[in-house]
Amino acid sequence: PRRQRGFTLVEMVIVVFMVGVLATLAGPLFRDFIIQQSIRNAAYELMSDLTFARSEAVKRNLTVTMSKTGTWTGGRKIAAGATTLRQHPALSPNITITMASSSVDFFLNGRAAASASFTIDDAAGKASIVARCVSVDPGGRPQSVEGACP
Repeated sequence: PRRQRGFTLVEMVIVVFMVGVLATLAGPLFRDFIIQQSIRNAAYELMSDLTFARSEAVKRNLTVTMSKTGTWTGGRKIAAGATTLRQHPALSPNITITMASSSVDFFLNGRAAASASFTIDDAAGKASIVARCVSVDPGGRPQSVEGACP
């Protein structure tokens, strides 16, 4: 007598059903995780651009400005006078960056013209996703912390 190998149709249906239930439960959590990582990545890119602008101001012995392109979420440009040093493209539509001013200036000594605070958050405003605050102190040093800016 020969033994049958393989799965029955009932076993296959049960496994497909269980995978479907698990995917339904994990999907929204995974989406929130992706958005949270996008916010963290945007904060680090913003910190990198601020550090770059500050170091270029010292290196070139000029005032360097980081300004928004339309909106802060729409991109930004770092320039020394009429010379564009770096441009950053628009961000994912899932996140927003807000700041009261349209630019941040760094003087030749590396100091910022004024303090600045950027809030990076979920565009949908979902409570389960934590915002990040990137701030620049008057000394020109940027820092990133979890939570909205004060």
